[in-house]
Formats: sequence, structure tokens, C-alpha cells
Amino acid sequence: MSELDLNSPITEWELDEWTPDARAELTTLLIESGIAHKWEETVLLAASAVENEVEEMLDEIENNIGISDDSDDSDDSDDDDGGDDRNGVADSKVLGQLSTLAQRISRNPSDTNAIRTLERLLEEIDGANAPREISDSVWRQVKDLANQIEESLVGSSHPDESTAMDLAGRLFAILRSNV
Repeated sequence: MSELDLNSPITEWELDEWTPDARAELTTLLIESGIAHKWEETVLLAASAVENEVEEMLDEIENNIGISDDSDDSDDSDDDDGGDDRNGVADSKVLGQLSTLAQRISRNPSDTNAIRTLERLLEEIDGANAPREISDSVWRQVKDLANQIEESLVGSSHPDESTAMDLAGRLFAILRSNV
């Protein structure tokens, strides 16, 4: 693996909510893929040229984390991480996932992985109350924009990528300013 060239465009991912094991798993995937990267505490740095590949790895690990976190044998909720759909409250991780998806779709509305993940997230949050980090009105706006993005990309025979990009940019801006 080559060294990360800090003079070329760099993309940063703040992964402070990730466990050390999840960050180690990401590091392993990056090394196996030959992607030059650097960690500054919990911030991952990688060349902007490989942003899409890194985003796919992040999504893969986040999806696995979501599955493994929910599949604990204990159903007690002494976990104070914002609750989950079973209690009628959206999980706090959903906000980060939606933010990442909005950013990806605003750059590439034909990203089928992002669209599938958006559909899955919309099913998860359907009917869920707002995570504690945001107000109910912002949560309704987030869900509405996410649904509009999905409708513009999969709701008709001709995807409206331009509208999806605009809506995704607005969703990303809302999440960025409220989370």
C-alpha cells in the first residue's frame, strides 16, 4: 500500500461513534483493497479519488454493525444510545447513515447501493419517532425529503436524477446543521 499523499485532495470521515473493533475492521478492508489512508484519532483520511470505494466499505460495515448490535441475545435496553425502532424511536445511527447516503446520492444519483440502502432505512424509520438529537419537526422534514428522494429515483418509470440530487443536497445540509 502506498503512502497517503496529503498534498492531493483528501476526504475525511469522522467515525467517533464507531467501536474500535469496527474501525479495525475498516482498516483491514482498506489495507486489503490497497487504499492509502491515515487515521487521526477517530477521523479517517483517504484520497478523494477513492471516496466511492471507501463509502461502500463504510456502508458495508455500518450495515453489519446494525445487524450485530440488534442481534444481541439480551433485549434489555440499558443501552442509552437513543433507542431503536422497537421502542418507536429511530436509532441515532440512522441520522449518520442518512447523511452519508444523502451526500452519496447528491454526487451520484444512479448509485444503486445507496438507493437500496435508502429504501432499507426508510422501511426502518417508517413510523418511528425522532431520535433525541433532533426535534420532531426536523425529523419529519428529514423523513419527507428522504421519501421524496426515493420517489424521484424509484417511484416512476423514468428516474429524475436532477431532482434527487437537489433533494439529497438539501437533506445533507439539514442533517449537517442539526446533528
